[in-house]
Amino acid sequence: MNSTLILIVLLVVLAGVIWGAVRLRDRFEILGEFIDFLRERKLWWILPILIVFALAGLFVVFTTSSPLGYAIYTLF
Repeated sequence: MNSTLILIVLLVVLAGVIWGAVRLRDRFEILGEFIDFLRERKLWWILPILIVFALAGLFVVFTTSSPLGYAIYTLF
């Protein structure tokens, strides 16, 4: 019974993610255009910088709402 409940929850979450991706498909179209722009202009050196910025932003978002955030902020 417990594994059935976990499977149902996972299916509901997966359905929500797929539904959200379909709804936001048009908003992510600009990401494809940006990749095409980088390919045409041969500006691939910009991509690692953007990835580091995105990871730093995600790090800040996820650590501000957790108890781990207080420990990390004391390091800086």
